[in-house]
Amino acid sequence: MAKRLTIEILVMVALGLLIGLLGPFGTFTAPPAQRMLSWTIWLLAGYALFRPTNIVAGWLCEATGLPRFAGKLLALVVASVPLTLIVTMMLTRLPFADVLRWRGFWTMYLYIVVIAVVASAVMAAIFGRTASEATTPEATAPEPPPAPAAPVLPLPSGFGPVLALKGEDHYVRIIGDAREELVLMRMRDAIERLGDRDGLRIHRSWWIARDAIASVRRDGRTAVITLRSGHEAPVARDMMPHLRAAGWL
Repeated sequence: MAKRLTIEILVMVALGLLIGLLGPFGTFTAPPAQRMLSWTIWLLAGYALFRPTNIVAGWLCEATGLPRFAGKLLALVVASVPLTLIVTMMLTRLPFADVLRWRGFWTMYLYIVVIAVVASAVMAAIFGRTASEATTPEATAPEPPPAPAAPVLPLPSGFGPVLALKGEDHYVRIIGDAREELVLMRMRDAIERLGDRDGLRIHRSWWIARDAIASVRRDGRTAVITLRSGHEAPVARDMMPHLRAAGWL
């Protein structure tokens, strides 16, 4: 909001200097510096009157269903009246009571309405372009949300690679090269937290990493895997085809 107000005020100053340089509506006879200063002051005064009037007109449009254009036009017409009073008093040096009876008051009012329309059009062009640039597909395309960090096993620092998981009631024993950790967790959740670690669940209570295997020995219709940590893990009978498919047997 502060940025927009700053831009609007700077636009009013620039318009005031430009219009003062051109000297329309009979002001060209004044010295350039004087008329540029006067027009800048008048446009800033008009901005101070038009801004809140425009906001009120916007509320009126929302409440009554009037078109937005009608609200802006109403704000211009209403705000131009006090601005005409200010400008007329500065130019004619007439007291307030005599300003409305001055012959050129309504002509000055029309001049100010024209200037207000020009200023409003400039504002609409500037902020309309800004809005259109902000609504291009590149600007409005929502950035993909950052991928949530994959949950990891609650292991102490320096634990090293996980060789195996062993389910023990409601706990999971996490087996490493030289240490173990017992955590309260479901076996299925622990396996999911391993991410893309290469391994297989060989039994309801065991998950083994491929690179943790030291040897495999057949035990009848099933097998037993010895880990390089020295642990032995039985292979469930229904998992034997999976081990063969993975090339573990």
